[in-house]
Amino acid sequence: MSETWMGTIPLIGTIVVAFGCWLYMLGGRSGKWRRRFIGALLCATAIWVEALLIGNFSFWMLIAYPMLIASFSLGYGSQFLATKIIKRAVVVLASLTVGLTMCLVLGGTAWWVLPVQVFIAIPTIYLGTRNPVYAAPEEFFVCLLLTECNLMYPFVKGVIANG
Repeated sequence: MSETWMGTIPLIGTIVVAFGCWLYMLGGRSGKWRRRFIGALLCATAIWVEALLIGNFSFWMLIAYPMLIASFSLGYGSQFLATKIIKRAVVVLASLTVGLTMCLVLGGTAWWVLPVQVFIAIPTIYLGTRNPVYAAPEEFFVCLLLTECNLMYPFVKGVIANG
């Protein structure tokens, strides 16, 4: 597999995840099914397609979809700051289950990706409670921050046939 193609695969995954995050944002306005089912499906599909193209797909990766549905279905709003922080933390933990599952499925250096995912996901609690940007873009960016590292797992060393 050429390096150019290997570097293009995450671009494709990122575009698919970005569209899933856009649906996540739309589902925050109306039609929660867009967020919960279609947005989650796109974010999971990006992982699957990458893994298929790289040649390390496992049927265990299919569990990412119900995990993302659960994560995208959790409520996170409240009038009380402490409650909002707790709810946001639960959303972060739920989103990290996908990364944990990828580590268990792939092994190898996947465990080195998980701390990066945690490091990127935790600040979404702050973004979601302080709301420094308008709500619609904030929802898009929070979803992106919670799901972008999932795209790295198919590329972990020790798993890729040519890696």
